[in-house]
Amino acid sequence: MTRTPEFHGAVHQNLYLAEGGREVHAVITVDAQGDAAVQNTSPQAAEVLILDCSGSMGSPAEKIIQAKEAARAAIDELPDGVWFALIAGSVGARMLWPAQPHLVLADPETRAEARDALRGLDTVGGTAIGTWLRLAGQLLGGHPEVIRHAILLTDGRNEHESPEQLRAALRDCEGKFSCDCRGVGTDWSVAELRTISSALRGTVDLVVEPAELAEDFRAMMASSMRKAVGDVGLRLWTPVGATVRFVIQTAPTLVDLSPHRVDSGPLTGDYPTGSWGTESRDYLLGVELEPGDVGEEKLACRVTFVHANTDGTELPLRQFFSHTEPDGRTNEFSSARIRALWTDDLTQSTVFNDKVAVVTSRAELAKAVQDGLAAHRGGDPDQAVDCLSRARKLAEQVHDDNLRARLDQIYDPDTRTFRLNRMSAQEEMGLDIESTKTTPLDRG
Repeated sequence: MTRTPEFHGAVHQNLYLAEGGREVHAVITVDAQGDAAVQNTSPQAAEVLILDCSGSMGSPAEKIIQAKEAARAAIDELPDGVWFALIAGSVGARMLWPAQPHLVLADPETRAEARDALRGLDTVGGTAIGTWLRLAGQLLGGHPEVIRHAILLTDGRNEHESPEQLRAALRDCEGKFSCDCRGVGTDWSVAELRTISSALRGTVDLVVEPAELAEDFRAMMASSMRKAVGDVGLRLWTPVGATVRFVIQTAPTLVDLSPHRVDSGPLTGDYPTGSWGTESRDYLLGVELEPGDVGEEKLACRVTFVHANTDGTELPLRQFFSHTEPDGRTNEFSSARIRALWTDDLTQSTVFNDKVAVVTSRAELAKAVQDGLAAHRGGDPDQAVDCLSRARKLAEQVHDDNLRARLDQIYDPDTRTFRLNRMSAQEEMGLDIESTKTTPLDRG
């Protein structure tokens, strides 16, 4: 069993607010650190592969052929002792392996049986992703003592369910498992899979060529096997009179955690962050509080990470957060502390913390890209060009070379505008997905 990692973090903010100021913004950078020798042992884990077998997966036949190869590659990554199962999804969900709805422990024999079962995966019917997720939730929900994860593959849109049905399924599954989503080809909806991955604390990505699926599945499963602790929540304590305005994960992907808050006490709320291994993440927080007098300092928010046991009790997580004081001294606490000190000195209150500036610009960049693509799809080319032009400038400012390169692919330097009418589906989907991928801030 892996050792629970230690959480080491730092608080980045401008401590000073102008007289009468009410809102504090801060960035929390977090590095989960574990013993590499211990991390290489098998975690207590449960895995479910959800494979789209609707009719479209058979056209061309290479999609279903490569999907089977990808599933075999993922199965090969499973260490002995991990619970697992395979689901086939179309207008409903059925067990592909084992035949009955339960998980089976991985060993050489069961891995071979699961690989053989993939031969019987045929393509027929439509797409109802909510039913697939519910069956995965039924399987994984029976193992709350382990880290639970699913991989979902589809090539189409959720046309045999209403959006309300999918949202209801996500509400039922939230907290039971995390889910990495992959779309093969270009006939699926980025927005749909992003909704799923955001609710279930996973990732979403485009696999253009079916032949690339196996390596992607192998990498996702290997990453899941490196997780060391599941069901981690980011807990915010705020004093009476203070209100949390937003909590956004800003790296490695942009995810708004605000809608997923669960009150855990009179003054505390928990925001689910999923499973952790040895990795780095960043969070942007905004808190509104009652203004203080000039020279008065208040604690606006206290941030800790919590891990729930299967019986509802909380397991301890070792965590250390450093704070840089105005005089340059550094203090360390067991929680991240966001503070406010009111001043009438504009030279203090108007300084914008550089890390807060970067992550705020990254969020604006993602919104500009998505607003531009939405305007393009909605038939408003002028608005689309305005948004994408702003996105291109922001990408340069925050040194997002990947997103800048994708924007340059559809930018015509001769006319100084975007060739939206000649943008391929692959370019549009790749740009949309890339807009929410980020790199953790420099820890210097």
